[in-house]
Amino acid sequence: MDSGISTHTNFNRFYRDHFIPEHTHPGNIALHVFGTLAGLALIAASFTIIPSWWALLFPVVHVGPGLIGHRLFDRNEAVGDMRVLRRDFPLWWFVLGNHRMTVRITVRLFDKNHPR
Repeated sequence: MDSGISTHTNFNRFYRDHFIPEHTHPGNIALHVFGTLAGLALIAASFTIIPSWWALLFPVVHVGPGLIGHRLFDRNEAVGDMRVLRRDFPLWWFVLGNHRMTVRITVRLFDKNHPR
């Protein structure tokens, strides 16, 4: 299946046209950012200060807050509540989208030149 478009281009289109429009409520965005940062912190801690088996909780810590955010704030009946079961795009694009959104929001928070 060679569409002539790179995966990078396809992901950017997915992020712009599907991911961002499904993440519009500030509460949902905040829960996604929290989950992403908490998941990464858990992985880092499991390699340093807590038992390594705690890393097994990464999927719950990383995805759980985002699922709650969609259930409470950005509901989409067409997609449903169990977004981790979606098959319309590669699962890793949603994970990458969460990380990209987290970086974008975090940089904006700490950028002194960004208007608030």
